[in-house]
Amino acid sequence: MKSQILKGDTVLVRRGKEKGKRGTVKAIFADSWQATVEGINVVKRHTKPQQQQSNMGAAGRNGGIVEKEAPLPISVLQYVCEACKAPTRLRRGETKEHRRARICVRCGEPARESAKGA
Repeated sequence: MKSQILKGDTVLVRRGKEKGKRGTVKAIFADSWQATVEGINVVKRHTKPQQQQSNMGAAGRNGGIVEKEAPLPISVLQYVCEACKAPTRLRRGETKEHRRARICVRCGEPARESAKGA
């Protein structure tokens, strides 16, 4: 089953410690049905210093405390319409140009499509 939420969408967190916060989806992990949201569910990771030069950047080589966004389940997120600025559901349907698109249930405006043309 395909997720209605795509990378770049603005979403609202519906439950948990971050309830009520809005953010932009940075990545979708379809295999685990999770997504990372910019500025939401930030966790701290304690890393050891690395002897060899790695692809982790300066924080990975030197070690220390690194802050990053942890994934959230997609079921916790709700799409926020760009036109009506309200949390809403999405429906699949046809636009006036007869193209299949995600449509806002509240205002009927088509949502932004993915860069791949989903």
